[in-house]
Amino acid sequence: MNLHLIIGEDDFLVAEAAKRALGDFMVEEIDSSSATNAESQLREIAKARESFLSPPMFDPNKATWWRNVKFLPGADKLAEDVKTALESLARMFAECPLPENQVFVISGPKLLRTSLFAKALQGIAQITVFAPAKGRAATEQAVVAAIDFAAEEGFKFEHGAAEAFVAKVGLDTRSIRSEVAKLRTFLGASRKTATRADVDAIASPGAGVEPNFWAITDALGARNAEKAVAAALEFAGENNFAVMVSGAIERFFRQMIDLERLADTLAPFQVRNLQTFRRHWNQNELRAARFRFLNLRERAVSSGGEAVSDLIVTEIIRACNGRIKA
Repeated sequence: MNLHLIIGEDDFLVAEAAKRALGDFMVEEIDSSSATNAESQLREIAKARESFLSPPMFDPNKATWWRNVKFLPGADKLAEDVKTALESLARMFAECPLPENQVFVISGPKLLRTSLFAKALQGIAQITVFAPAKGRAATEQAVVAAIDFAAEEGFKFEHGAAEAFVAKVGLDTRSIRSEVAKLRTFLGASRKTATRADVDAIASPGAGVEPNFWAITDALGARNAEKAVAAALEFAGENNFAVMVSGAIERFFRQMIDLERLADTLAPFQVRNLQTFRRHWNQNELRAARFRFLNLRERAVSSGGEAVSDLIVTEIIRACNGRIKA
């Protein structure tokens, strides 16, 4: 089939699938990412129709990639005239099969598979859907992607380093691919294994990932006040410093307290780390520390943060050095 419909919210996976479908053909791109109202969406549909019906001009082959179509059926608040135009377009696809020298690819984040548009394309288009993974499955999928990309780059992660890499970079596949390439350059030609220290030294948070607080929480877990304070102060110049850091620490203590209940939602390496850290704490200490940082975060939110920034260091030291009997 040379008509392709590729659906997924991970733009890297979608783009790679589209490139495979397009092959070596000369590609005309129609990028509909900025079509946010019915008028502009109808214009984009008209462009797609025109490109589909136009034969190659200066090359024996032709491919069209209609990309970032965020208004396929299943999108929120889709106008009725846009739905009608899409259904008409799908009927045209069915009635006018593409010749062998033409390829047409449609890609977008969402599609309602029971819509008339989707049903009209069943059997005449190659439909690829990248279903988003959630929770632990999403983390495991990202770790596998990091390991595979590293193998393509000619190196591997030591035990636990791939999980630490994903925890820092995030689940966005494009970010993972980019950071793996950066890690390859950092390692140099001679080194074939990336360690946790390498990950900490060079990897950066990817798309949609909050600043990395692992250095703070790892030091807290080990009750190393000096390292925890130094790691926290690395973020002192960031906007909302007090809110972010107190929130991250409160979440860490909450995970320690409720580890058994939350284990299925966390990555395996996170569970192992938390189990190790809990040897240094008893439940009363964890509850007291969580309560203090929860209060600190609430004060930071209500005051804008400046009034409690200095208290973060005080509370870190207090949590690490304080001893509360079980």
